[in-house]
Amino acid sequence: MRNLKTKAAAAVALAGGSASAFAEDWTAVTGAVDLSGEITAIMAVVGVLAGFFVVRKGGRLLLSMIK
Repeated sequence: MRNLKTKAAAAVALAGGSASAFAEDWTAVTGAVDLSGEITAIMAVVGVLAGFFVVRKGGRLLLSMIK
């Protein structure tokens, strides 16, 4: 059983080590991609939606207090 564990550990170590040895460098392809504008737009939309729901919830709370 111990021999099997040793072999399995060695196989995992070799597989993990060889994966990084064959990794490609994609910085030349992906370096020109800039998503900062899109991320800002998505955050703005989420902020507007969150604000809408907060105002809606507050309005309902105030209307229920008035009744």
